[in-house]
Amino acid sequence: MDTFNILDNISTSIIITNKFMEIVHINASGESFLHNSKANLVKTKIEAIFAHKNNIIVNQVYDAIALNQSSVSRDVEISLKNKVKHHIDCNVQAIYIDNEKYVLLEVNLIQRQKDIEKNANFIDRDNTTKMITRSIAHEIKNPLGGIKGAAQLLESELSIAQKDYTDIIIGEVDRLRNYIDKMLGPKNEPFFESINIHSIVNRVIKILDTKKDKKSFFLVNFDPSIPNVNIDKDMIIQSLLNIVKNAQEATTNNGVVELKTRIERNYTINSIKYKLVVVVSIIDDGIGISDEIKNKLFLPLVTDKAEGSGLGLSISQRLVSLNKGVIVYTENKDKTIFKIILPIEIY
Repeated sequence: MDTFNILDNISTSIIITNKFMEIVHINASGESFLHNSKANLVKTKIEAIFAHKNNIIVNQVYDAIALNQSSVSRDVEISLKNKVKHHIDCNVQAIYIDNEKYVLLEVNLIQRQKDIEKNANFIDRDNTTKMITRSIAHEIKNPLGGIKGAAQLLESELSIAQKDYTDIIIGEVDRLRNYIDKMLGPKNEPFFESINIHSIVNRVIKILDTKKDKKSFFLVNFDPSIPNVNIDKDMIIQSLLNIVKNAQEATTNNGVVELKTRIERNYTINSIKYKLVVVVSIIDDGIGISDEIKNKLFLPLVTDKAEGSGLGLSISQRLVSLNKGVIVYTENKDKTIFKIILPIEIY
């Protein structure tokens, strides 16, 4: 219905029914929320989209039609017909157009809002961390250069037997400099090119699937309709490698690492609203992440692995950030999920 098209650019999910509780309009966010298209949903009874027909949202719609009663439900868990569960806030009210009664449902996904807030908090915290890290790195790298130079001068005056000691000094200085460079992240600006995200994911699978000691299996779940993204290929490959490798290491024998791609609409990254984003989810059924580090996962030097450097996720987040995206961590029952979210189309 043309009257409702103005609602299509609203970031919350909008569903409109007629007085018979049939859907007459749904905006782009609503399509994403219900994982279905407007063409399929129009003329569908509102209760048919839920796993359980008798629920609070359906009752709200009924009250709006029968009693002209507006209502708001907060932090409600609903199950859709496709078995997807959401926590939502839902505002329902009766509206009139050309003397005809309709019901407008405004649905706000609570988890998405939390993710946006978490992203904003991460960016503030990461900027502070980068300032501190750069300052410390500068103070460390200067004396390291002096130590290496002194060791090289000393080497020329020592016997062959004693040069083993200067070799150790020089080798350790180089190792520490490389470690600091990793903490600081990439030196070059990203080189953007239009590329199919699945070619990148398949490349990562090909690299990691050759490990002889691998314990996990890859499950691919792609949406082939996703358009190309404008990214730095090498940066995103490196980010994916870090996260997928972590997922592999977290799994026990015969574990599964699922790589899933999907489109989301009206997504906010770093206060910029994008009309379309691609979400690459890395899902594993492994041991999970300890509670002690969940709130500081993307900070450098944070790890719960005995032999880990604590740099992989920090570097991955920085690389994705340079590509105007973000990495989000979530959990779903016994699954650990990292989502690389990259913009496709801006408003």
